[in-house]
Amino acid sequence: MKRLNDDNFRYLSLTGMIMKVNHARDYLVPAFDRIKADVLNQDPDAPICFHRVDIRNCRGPFESLSNANTREEFDRRILQVMSDADFRVITALIDKQWMTTQTHWEQTHPYHFLMEIIVEKYAHFLRRMNSVGDIMPEARGNDQDGALQREFYRYRLMGTRFADHSLTRTRIPSSNLKFRTKKNNIAGLQLCDLIAHPSHFTIRQNLRHPVHLGQFCEKVSEILIRQKYDRSYYGDVRGYGFKHLP
Repeated sequence: MKRLNDDNFRYLSLTGMIMKVNHARDYLVPAFDRIKADVLNQDPDAPICFHRVDIRNCRGPFESLSNANTREEFDRRILQVMSDADFRVITALIDKQWMTTQTHWEQTHPYHFLMEIIVEKYAHFLRRMNSVGDIMPEARGNDQDGALQREFYRYRLMGTRFADHSLTRTRIPSSNLKFRTKKNNIAGLQLCDLIAHPSHFTIRQNLRHPVHLGQFCEKVSEILIRQKYDRSYYGDVRGYGFKHLP
């Protein structure tokens, strides 16, 4: 909650990606492994983990992306996987400067507040699908992960404003978040990392913020809007695939 006059710090979003476990195993993992082998010449003894910041800066195993032809091929194939994979996206965004004026709120930690929104929307999605699921956050450190786990316990015990505790417990049976790190090389977390940044700016663009989406980000945004954001039976994305406050 610092430097809130700087738009780079003022707006925070959290993105969740919903995918069936067998689809991750049978489609996403092999598709990513093929890109890593064909485009990045992955050494099987040193598996590559897609990380947006390293990809953007052509660092480490992504050094070859500084070549324009290699970058074009990489982007094309990543976008194809994003389009072909079967998943849904939920993004919640908050203006932290506005949040400081909401003195009546009990939850004042922006990350935890966004997590609450993601949990309740995920629970409602699972209800609509008549299914159950769990949640795998990317680990950020023992203290932060512990705090998030305690908040998740609270959601399950008390429910949220729009998802009571019985809905949350029924649709998300496990009381434990499945924290994983980049070293675990989880394909779903890597895909979520690649779409979170474009989703953040897609929502801000929708809010008429003075933001610029680069060429790749624009293409991801088109895929999200056309196919991947969760939506109501009538096709409404707002309140389903994304939510912003205010």
